[in-house]
Amino acid sequence: MTKTGGKFSARSALSLVIASTFVVGVSLGALAVVVVQSIEPQNERTTHKIFQSEYQSHTSKNADSELTSGTTETELFLDFFEHRSIAEQYKALYTTLALATEEELKQWWVQSQKIPRESHREIAQHAILRNLTAINPQEALRCIEDVSKFQIDVMLTSVFSEWSVLQLDDAIEAASLLPGSQRRVALQALLKTRDDLVERDRLSIAQKLEDEKAYLKFISDAKASENIADPEQSWDTLLNDHVDDSLQLESLVVVAKAWHEHVGFEVLSSITADVRDYWVQRRVMEAIVQFDPAGALNYTLGLLDESEQAQLSSLVVREWASTNAQAALSFANSIEQSSMASILEREIASVWAGTRPREAIKNIETISEEVRLATLETAFARIARQDALEAIGMLSSVENYVGNTSTIAQRIVNHWSVQNPDAAVDWVLRNYSKDDPHRRSLLEYVLPRLALHDPDQAFELAKEQPSPDQGYGLEHYVIRALTYEGDIERAKKLLPRVSENSKLLAYSEVGRAMVRRSQIDQAMELGKEFAAIKRRIYYQDVLSQWSRSDPKNLYEALENLPTSELKSFAATQLIHWNKYEPVFTDEQIEHAKTFVSSDE
Repeated sequence: MTKTGGKFSARSALSLVIASTFVVGVSLGALAVVVVQSIEPQNERTTHKIFQSEYQSHTSKNADSELTSGTTETELFLDFFEHRSIAEQYKALYTTLALATEEELKQWWVQSQKIPRESHREIAQHAILRNLTAINPQEALRCIEDVSKFQIDVMLTSVFSEWSVLQLDDAIEAASLLPGSQRRVALQALLKTRDDLVERDRLSIAQKLEDEKAYLKFISDAKASENIADPEQSWDTLLNDHVDDSLQLESLVVVAKAWHEHVGFEVLSSITADVRDYWVQRRVMEAIVQFDPAGALNYTLGLLDESEQAQLSSLVVREWASTNAQAALSFANSIEQSSMASILEREIASVWAGTRPREAIKNIETISEEVRLATLETAFARIARQDALEAIGMLSSVENYVGNTSTIAQRIVNHWSVQNPDAAVDWVLRNYSKDDPHRRSLLEYVLPRLALHDPDQAFELAKEQPSPDQGYGLEHYVIRALTYEGDIERAKKLLPRVSENSKLLAYSEVGRAMVRRSQIDQAMELGKEFAAIKRRIYYQDVLSQWSRSDPKNLYEALENLPTSELKSFAATQLIHWNKYEPVFTDEQIEHAKTFVSSDE
């Protein structure tokens, strides 16, 4: 009986803690209001007299210097913060500043910005804002126009919490003039502070501020908080409230943690089954898995449904790997079921390489041979995005762990060519001979990037590389890069210099680009460069592009195509693509079929 009661008490206490921190958004500004309201003394007049004397003494002696001097923290502020208790600091500030005029409060605001200690500065500024809001809320808003983006939300909350009590209609009107994110903060402050209003009135406020969703979220969070002792009910409330889950991530995490205390890792099954937004699902799962990753994985591996087991185990191990890949890998390697161990190892290695690539490379021997190459490709690509030279310098360190590093080099060079194509080209040419097939494969990545800022150099390098016995040269990669960037004229000027084995590919690249630019006649004219067989292939490339880019235009031009063979090919293309993106009537399709020969 005693043990059961103890567990219930601890769990209830935790639920109360979670409930008390549930509704997010009012933060420090609301704290200021709550603290002040809770510490107002019975002998307020006596306290006022004490601080009035102190205030008048300071302001009379230092009216021209204390509030306008260049000191970092005024003497009066120092006096306030001599109090050890934050509540006493608040009380001293609020009681004293309540006697200040609007102009004096604005001067206090200027001085408060020089207080070096952040916690003291926030306490002072919230006290000033609250008192200034009581006198001139618009001036309080102007004071916070230039505060840091990290402070603006709590400052707005402080102003609108006070303003909503004093002049609700004016506060709503002022909030409506704020930009979107700030308007939402103001609305949350209004709804939180004026919880004395009936739901209809609070909904009306949200509608005036064009943010009904914020109201729905507020109400949903409040109901979930009220029912936190029954987390499953709170969970259902959040998921069925017509509010996007991404807007309630923090609330979902709080409820999921409370639910975990009730049912353990069974909550993981509910998270994956109920939360459809992938990133929200990941964040909520992460909050649960971090309690005990090994325990979470043990739970998922014990599930009887194989599909659910595989899905949840993969999700859990990826979360674990993002924080401690080595521990996750050690656990995975201890699993008796070899197929599951292999699957989880791949998941861990992928996350490890993507999040901490240098650590993964350093410990590559701990990963099984069949997974090493893919892991290294990802890790080196990750490093190369930041510093390709570092990645190149590390390449030799893994040669003993994989049979061939050429695909790793491709990943590095691919990213390097984006950052510095000249350097990437130079490295490839220095490290691979002309007859090395890896040189060609690497240049296929680099030359298109080089072509974008030095097409002539890229083209000459492409021509210098030997062509395979059965295949084509590299020039068309340069031509393609130029056409994709829209530089068709530059690409056309290079066509006469293209080697014979690359000519058809290069001309087709330009022809298709012309069609995309609606230069149909010029594209058709370009095909006259070829003899019969290659000309037909070229025209088919152009017509295929035409059928996708402007099918209606091609339909109108069917009659005018030069040969019946091309008419048949074009009509066949139109009929084919119309199945996926219908643009023609049944009668038009029937008409197109009349151009199709029996050989098609």
